[in-house]
Amino acid sequence: MSNDTGIWLRLRLLGVVFLPAATLMALEIVSSRLLAPAFGNSVYVWGSIIGVFLAAMSVGYVAGGKLADARPRLEVLGWVLLLSAAVQGLTASIGRTTVIELGEATGGSPVGTLLAVAILFGPATAALASVSPFAVRLTGRDPLGLGGVAGRLFALSTFGSLVGTLAATFVLVPQLNLSTILAWLVSVTALGALLCFDRAVPALLALAVTVVAWIAPQLGQTSEAVRAERITPYQTLIVREEAGVRALISDGIRHGAVRIDDGGPALTYVHGAAVALLARPHARTMLGLGLGTGSAGTLLRQLRPGLEVIYAEIDPAVGDLAREWFALDSAIEVEVEDARRFLARSERTWDIVYCDTYVGQAVPFHLATREFFALLSERLSPEGIVEINIASHITQPFARAILRTVVAVFPEVDVFSLPDSGNFLIVASRSPLPPDSELEESGRQLDRRLGAARSYQRVARSRWTGEVDLSTSPILTDAFAPVDSLLDLGTRDARLPGIP
Repeated sequence: MSNDTGIWLRLRLLGVVFLPAATLMALEIVSSRLLAPAFGNSVYVWGSIIGVFLAAMSVGYVAGGKLADARPRLEVLGWVLLLSAAVQGLTASIGRTTVIELGEATGGSPVGTLLAVAILFGPATAALASVSPFAVRLTGRDPLGLGGVAGRLFALSTFGSLVGTLAATFVLVPQLNLSTILAWLVSVTALGALLCFDRAVPALLALAVTVVAWIAPQLGQTSEAVRAERITPYQTLIVREEAGVRALISDGIRHGAVRIDDGGPALTYVHGAAVALLARPHARTMLGLGLGTGSAGTLLRQLRPGLEVIYAEIDPAVGDLAREWFALDSAIEVEVEDARRFLARSERTWDIVYCDTYVGQAVPFHLATREFFALLSERLSPEGIVEINIASHITQPFARAILRTVVAVFPEVDVFSLPDSGNFLIVASRSPLPPDSELEESGRQLDRRLGAARSYQRVARSRWTGEVDLSTSPILTDAFAPVDSLLDLGTRDARLPGIP
């Protein structure tokens, strides 16, 4: 073997080690975006992803080592990588349908998440992981230098993993749609396989797998109801139109909807936000935490012209879609920032704070703790009101924990069962709310002024008088906030929060 040939072989082998390692970690990051519409983005989802990938990698290490001992040829490794590329291509083609069907069959449970990850990503991951032991076997011909060879190859593999992680996190997910990302990962894996082949036929097969990965997702029919789709670092967003309603869907959960004909809120719970105006007629400022379609802020500005409304929303794509598709009031300002960070940074006080971040199976725990609500209390004006939209019955485990945590911070707490909606509204303040008679009178006056079919007097009458046992519910803190398990308990005998 000439020096040139030996160098070329080494370069090929280095590429074969680097590319699959980068693909494997990128695949792990991207897998959450495929799973989110059916299973959310909770700690259970990430635990399932990490667990299945680790198990598959272990299988791949063992299987790759045994295969390398039995058939220590680079072309054999190429066929393994080609198999991984083909399986990834299959995931790109049918992954979304498979995830939705498994989600429906398992009720979006953690068991369903494990099953989905294992089916869609387990085989491809095991094949990718087999590269490292195979490369050690092909390179380490001298037993005395085997440790150094293994160290260098694992360092290169780890560097590939680092590149794949950073590329997926900061380039692929923020910039590309899911089908394109998966097609790129198939292409990179097929390139790794191509480096292993000297013969034309398997090389052409690698190219064919790549072409199919790019074409197959385009052959599937896109629903005419889907008007826009964005995959962001935080969620998968879809704008869908059906039966005269335009909805914003985040990871499979409807986060807001408007009527197409007049732009009014299609989800009745939004009208519950008017409780703040009924209780505090002279309110002049509102802060919304979690934008969605911005329907609550838009509605309150219609009911109280001149009300200053600012939203804190961590995902800039939500604001873009709200303005483009949901006629978000141009006077409403959107601060692109985490809600808690915004409150900590700003020393401004507010008359109304509307919290709508407790929807679905991916509730940000740091917005549900005693420390968060204490910060919220500090940012209220003397008679300011906090409204917390709970997309489930108040007796569900998560809702009870939120209620007990709010009670631990605020001296005045009321609960409203919003009419024609499964949602509840927790209203908290440092000052007492008016009695029912005053709220009803405010609602009657608002109805008279608007002359509309929507009865805000009925909203005023919706104060809940039932009993809630909070004795077994935890006070959520930054140190202990088992939000995911509380939500999971609630879905065992109830629909997913946020699904109308």
